[in-house]
Amino acid sequence: MTESNEYRPAKIIQDAAKHGELVVFVGAGASKLCGSPDWRGFADQVVGRLEGAGALDFLEAEQLRGLGDSRRTLSIAMEIAKKKNIGVDFDSILHPSKPQDAGLELYKLLARLRPVFVTTNYDKWLDEASLENLSHEIKSGSEAEPANRPTPRSKYYMREQLSSALLAERGAVIHLHGSYLEPRSMVVSLKDYIEHYADEKVKEFLTTMFKNYIVLFVGYGLSELEILEYIIRSNEAPHAASAEPRHFLLYPHRSIELVQTGFIEQFFRDQCGVGVIKYCIDSKGYQEVVQVFKDWSLELDVRDPTILNLQRYLDEYSASPTPANQDAAFSLVSNRPELLSYFVSSLKGPVWFDALDRAEYFSVTYSPGVRTLNDGDGASYMSDGWPALQYIESNISLLNNEQAKRVVEIARAVTLDIEKRGLANWRTLWTLANILSELPLPLILESDIDLVKIWVSGRINSDMVGHELGTKLLPRLLDSQEQLDLEKALKLVDILTMLLPEGDLHD
Repeated sequence: MTESNEYRPAKIIQDAAKHGELVVFVGAGASKLCGSPDWRGFADQVVGRLEGAGALDFLEAEQLRGLGDSRRTLSIAMEIAKKKNIGVDFDSILHPSKPQDAGLELYKLLARLRPVFVTTNYDKWLDEASLENLSHEIKSGSEAEPANRPTPRSKYYMREQLSSALLAERGAVIHLHGSYLEPRSMVVSLKDYIEHYADEKVKEFLTTMFKNYIVLFVGYGLSELEILEYIIRSNEAPHAASAEPRHFLLYPHRSIELVQTGFIEQFFRDQCGVGVIKYCIDSKGYQEVVQVFKDWSLELDVRDPTILNLQRYLDEYSASPTPANQDAAFSLVSNRPELLSYFVSSLKGPVWFDALDRAEYFSVTYSPGVRTLNDGDGASYMSDGWPALQYIESNISLLNNEQAKRVVEIARAVTLDIEKRGLANWRTLWTLANILSELPLPLILESDIDLVKIWVSGRINSDMVGHELGTKLLPRLLDSQEQLDLEKALKLVDILTMLLPEGDLHD
């Protein structure tokens, strides 16, 4: 008989929870405790729906079930359903009308931990556990918003939503193989599996998860080669005798299976770098896993990832700017705006320009104003930098011609917005001056020189703007053999030498 508090999580799991680096990977074994079918049962029921719809007769259904390979059976069944335009009610197949109490209790315990969940299950059991009372924080209530108000859990099941940034979203459920809510998202057939695991988003997601996070498998035997491959690749030295496991598998065993269990432990440790956490099912059967999490709930303190960890992830995305990593970076910053300045400031090279532009980081909505600071000695003014514009400044010489054309458009839009809103941020103006000074001369129109008048005649005047244009852009215009460039030079001289009205402020 298992006694309470007999089970304790390994220290590496406890530490991962405290640092926001724990991912709980939930497999079909957990859902079976609710009464959901296993893979064999799922395939058989789909075949049964085809038989009931008249797409298969008794003999065909019997022999399709008897193929001996559940995935093969299901692949054929789903193709028949598609060709005959038969909709399969996955909801009724996956979810019994009266779920079993043990399964519901397990999911309730898992939900209270509130880690990031990844699952290959199509069902709703993780999704429907709301965020009410799931964390240790106590929310203060009011008449407008009662305390402990249930909050819908974030769930992701479309492949295009898949991003490693979701691994930092505490409490989220990521359906790796799709969800019954959208049948086209479900990875069911052999063809689906091949296409799914060949997708770059899936590859990047799994690589990041197994490299940067501690993964705990619940109700999952790691029988799918696709997952095993990513685990093995993520471990730098899984074959070394001294290598500590980075990921863990909760493994049900019987007391009479000690030798076999030992072989299982050895296989996962030596071949996969996965530690096996045993729990004996002699007394309660597979429901014993509920007791494991009852005991663990007293030991695990799951927290959000630290800012330092999130910055480390952004560094990795920046160092390897694949499309999937770029999407992950923008998704992470979108959820954690406090990381925006760090992220953009760390970017190098023109490879990020188009992605930043698509994400509208060059939009005038990000253009910072001037903050007024009042102290005992009177008012002073603080101009904040604009990281996205400074990125252009640092990479202007590396941009291609189309990107440089886009930069001119950005400079025009920012300048007109500065004039409209009366902004006088000298850092933005100085950055614009540096950018204009480095642009290819044919892209700079005479009307663009007129923009300089706005830069040097604002409420806060900066001599640095004039200095940059006078020492960098003007010599380039004068050295040009093009008549138009000489005319631009004359206009620039007129603007830089014009008298400013009295009372201008200096930052």
